[in-house]
Amino acid sequence: MAVLVASAGAACALDVQGTGGSGAGASSGDGGGGGEGSVDGLPDGMLYGWSASAPAQPGIYELPGWLTLESPTPDKTVQIGEGALVSGIPAHAARARRIRDDGPHGLSLESARENRIPRSTPLQRPWRTIHEASLVEARGPDGEVSAGRVSDEDTAQAAAAYVPVDRSDGSISTVSGWVGDVEGEEGDFAWIRAFTFDDAAQDDERARVPAPARAWRRVDFTGVETARAGQIWVYPAAGDDARQSAASFAFLNLESARYPSSAVPTSGSARRREADVLYANNAEWLIWKGWFKAILEFAPNYASGEQLADHDLLYIDSGTRVFLRASDGAVVMTVTGADGSASLETESLSWEREQAFHVEVSSARSGLSLRVALNEGEEGKDVSVGEPAGAVAIAVPESGHIHILGDPDGSQECADLRRVEFYEVR
Repeated sequence: MAVLVASAGAACALDVQGTGGSGAGASSGDGGGGGEGSVDGLPDGMLYGWSASAPAQPGIYELPGWLTLESPTPDKTVQIGEGALVSGIPAHAARARRIRDDGPHGLSLESARENRIPRSTPLQRPWRTIHEASLVEARGPDGEVSAGRVSDEDTAQAAAAYVPVDRSDGSISTVSGWVGDVEGEEGDFAWIRAFTFDDAAQDDERARVPAPARAWRRVDFTGVETARAGQIWVYPAAGDDARQSAASFAFLNLESARYPSSAVPTSGSARRREADVLYANNAEWLIWKGWFKAILEFAPNYASGEQLADHDLLYIDSGTRVFLRASDGAVVMTVTGADGSASLETESLSWEREQAFHVEVSSARSGLSLRVALNEGEEGKDVSVGEPAGAVAIAVPESGHIHILGDPDGSQECADLRRVEFYEVR
């Protein structure tokens, strides 16, 4: 299914305060600085800003002109609620993600991932059946005929479908998939099982969807791959007593990672989704006379301890960046300029998947400052660095780009961007 990028007048809530300065005049409608005039007359005024809101077209944003997204892989997906996703998203389209029906939206920015399941829907070969299982097409969580319905017609044993996959012995991997329209009685459940995983992962309750359940639901579980047979199994009717039943399965992933990313559809062989690259393409307007201030809100798709790489939050160059450090979960700010370098970092942080971060950074004549707030309601944690580091003027990068939630090679991890704002610094 081809999904066209729609005009998103309601998709991007631009909060533009201040003016763009000489040569930067723009209207709020094109995401610019908001008119003509001198920015020097507006102390600490916003230069450019974007925040996520409900998209005009499900799953798709159109970004303002000062933000550029490079997302070269076609046929992507994005979750848009607890029981739904959009499939067939073309290359370079900005994906609007939401995992709860009452939850916030965000711009999905993901690292490179490969789905090692050769066919992500249990229908055709190389999928196979055991005992008296049957496979037919069914509508999936995207509203298309994208699912396989597995029926257990064996009165004595639990029937199932399975697919061989390439193993990665000793690595930590994650299986995810969509399960829906589960028939059966109380005590029964549909089950996704990875035979290649360790024993603890085999019994992970998160891989089971209790019957009966009409709505679609995405499940995921993580384990250590072993020397067992490399196979992914789907059971429509598991439980203490074998019963005849049926369930639908769609968009199954096996990724070499500690948490799931968006579904990567496959149709006969493993498939790789390249990393997303997002950047502000007007760095000369965002770094004023060597000084810089930004506010970023994002929600990592991973919990503390699940990231494998340092995750850049804002990247100007290799010496000037703000990143979430993988080794201990600290947020680190480093600045390098002609006059030297300086850095700040928070204490180690802990968070859950999809927990929002609010990050404020500033490089000014008074020095560097860094503030991080974890959105936990009344139990929220606010971390500020007490002593500012020395002042270091920042050069505008030759590329003219400031990368957001990644570096020039793309996002190192998966997260949702909810807000980004750049301010004048006096």
